[in-house]
Amino acid sequence: MQYYLYIFAAVVLLALQFSTNKAYGLRCGDGARASLVFATAAGFASAAVTYVIAVTVGGGFRFTWFSLFTGALMASLSCAYTLIGFKIMALGDMSVFMMFLMLGGMMLPYLFGVTVLGEFRDAEPWRIAMRVAGLVLLTLSMIFPVLARRKSGKGGGRLFVVLCLAVFLLNGVASIVSKTHQINLFAKDVVNAPSYACLGNFMNGVISAVCLAVLALRGKRTKDDPGEGGAAVREKTAVGAIVLIIAANALCNGISYTLQLLSASNLPASVLYPMVTGGSVVLSAVAGRIFFGEKPDRVTLAGLILSFAATFFFLF
Repeated sequence: MQYYLYIFAAVVLLALQFSTNKAYGLRCGDGARASLVFATAAGFASAAVTYVIAVTVGGGFRFTWFSLFTGALMASLSCAYTLIGFKIMALGDMSVFMMFLMLGGMMLPYLFGVTVLGEFRDAEPWRIAMRVAGLVLLTLSMIFPVLARRKSGKGGGRLFVVLCLAVFLLNGVASIVSKTHQINLFAKDVVNAPSYACLGNFMNGVISAVCLAVLALRGKRTKDDPGEGGAAVREKTAVGAIVLIIAANALCNGISYTLQLLSASNLPASVLYPMVTGGSVVLSAVAGRIFFGEKPDRVTLAGLILSFAATFFFLF
């Protein structure tokens, strides 16, 4: 029961974390420079939060080269889908971004758990049938946001579809990397969950800072697109508000990610990731409605409901 409570808390914080991403994008734009500034600051701030967690309640901070390597790999994937997410949220609702992000983070680790880890090797036929049905329904649910955009005539077109699929794949692979580390699949010297979260967030900050420096050196500081609703406030946004947004993001991210890693060490991938996905799909839609006034149209809402319902097929 303890780890199920961890997952519930992690999902709530995850929805709040991506709400801060959206808030930053509305104020500072979704261009490359603005996105990298946010990723750099949030990465180092999240590393500080998880370091405090490690030294206070996590048994102390630990370091190994293998954990640093996998943390850097995961940070690269996380940085990529975060930057892409700014563009997706500028083109559509936060709930759509979270839907593709979390479905990728569930479906690919689930398939990894079944095919590589053999988590359901001896499962009853009816359980296997339930999971196959769930995969089919989740795949269908991802079509709804695309249909909704075509129906509404909004911009983005193929770019929107490609970005959503990229986020789906990137988060799926990132979840597989973190899962293999937490179960020590390769029998290497690995660190505890808070230390790994600290290393991953630190490398996220480093990678984002390097990309930002390269962007500046190449003279590609293009004028950022402020995104829908951001043009009127970007220039007037107080530095204090941006600092507050980044601090909130770091706090939510640091605690949520640590809780997910702790759960990944003790729950099967085929149980953990469906729970995270189902909760995130619902709470991101609620957060989008509360904080940004986003009201998904009927087609998009149908897809969100279908994806949420489909996750229950994986819990039997």
